[in-house]
Amino acid sequence: MKLEATERWTRDRLVALAAALHLPCPVRESFLFDADHAFRGSCTESDTTLQRAIKRVFEHAGVGCETAVVLWKAGLGATRVDRDGDSWFFEIDSQWRGSAEGLGVILAHEAARALLALRKIPRAHTAVDLADVELSAILAGLGALVLRGVDAGVGPVVLRPRLVRYAYAHVTASLAIGLARALDVLPRKLHVTLLWPRVSRRRLPTRALDAHVIIRCFCARRLRVPTGAIGVTTCPACKRKRPFDGRACRTEAIAQPRPLAPVPVPVATSWQRLGIAFVELPLAARVAAILVVALVVVALI
Repeated sequence: MKLEATERWTRDRLVALAAALHLPCPVRESFLFDADHAFRGSCTESDTTLQRAIKRVFEHAGVGCETAVVLWKAGLGATRVDRDGDSWFFEIDSQWRGSAEGLGVILAHEAARALLALRKIPRAHTAVDLADVELSAILAGLGALVLRGVDAGVGPVVLRPRLVRYAYAHVTASLAIGLARALDVLPRKLHVTLLWPRVSRRRLPTRALDAHVIIRCFCARRLRVPTGAIGVTTCPACKRKRPFDGRACRTEAIAQPRPLAPVPVPVATSWQRLGIAFVELPLAARVAAILVVALVVVALI
């Protein structure tokens, strides 16, 4: 089931979730999770490498993960996750075993669910909860994982693809990360590029800056660098020099989290459904439809 939400609903929900999650102000260097070739390979190479991928995703979202155990079950459907402290136990449907994109979406969703539980965000037990998971994943910097699944047409996603792209473009533009960096972690860039000029730049509410930020070396080692600084650090593991940008993103600093107000499941009007159907057509089909309408109008005049 796809939620019949609008861009305005998505934008307002992002702001409300950001205020309730009260995440630390991100920095440009480390906010966006890069689902690069090495990460995608680790998702499908073996169970051991997948467990490392899980740890990396959870840590990026700010959720503790010391160990992760994965079991595969045929016909399971939804992923089942249990935890014991910072140890996580995953039961995943076997259909996703060879799909890096599908597993990326699943891991992003589960990290977002853990983050919502950690922040004690109340749940409404409606489809809005599923949308909150996807939007929280994007707010936690995991948007590239969700978008890769959307672009590949795999993975459990409740928001329509255009709204997932809109949410990603809105968050990255609001944080003033820059279009080049926002596109750098995406395989398909056209949709986000077209959305970029018209998304809201309204600041997202976050906590104040932390004193240090964690970045990843080329060898995947986690490195701690000062927030606000631009420079070069040396990895103690591989001894390579790593340039970094620890400047803060643009946000609205708030002292305390704001309660998340419950909202009804959005229901589109007939005209909105017609608009949704139009914008979800392939770009070439939309251009052709506009040209046909223009020719008809000219002929009638």
